[in-house]
Amino acid sequence: MPTFVDVNVPMYAAGADHPLKAPCVAVLEAVAEHPDRFFTDSECFQELIHRYRSQRRWQSGRRVFDAFEVLMSGRVAAVGVGDVSLAAQMTADYPTVDTRDLVHAAVMRRLGSVTILSSDAGYDAIDGLARLSPDQPGVIDY
Repeated sequence: MPTFVDVNVPMYAAGADHPLKAPCVAVLEAVAEHPDRFFTDSECFQELIHRYRSQRRWQSGRRVFDAFEVLMSGRVAAVGVGDVSLAAQMTADYPTVDTRDLVHAAVMRRLGSVTILSSDAGYDAIDGLARLSPDQPGVIDY
């Protein structure tokens, strides 16, 4: 099963100078080179809208949104009510994990994916998921 690409990857890649910027750019290049090995979900796009609009930076956020949409074309899993219901159930086992992260984890479980590319260490708490940090050596070696 393909690896899930979390929303923080395109955000760091497009953002200001940061230690994760170059690794995230490299990850997105790997996604472009090996599209069959990666996917995301529709909630990531909602997160992009929310984050950039809340910072009143939607003009630049729109460019990130559009580029990620093109990059992930055909590989965006829809989030359904069953996924949200599973995320709600998971809150009992993972009370400190962010709600949106639980939604992504629920989508991954439905699709049988166990690997996520993300800088968010919150995923480390979720049983059955393996998080690959963009700056982890060898993370994009194929």
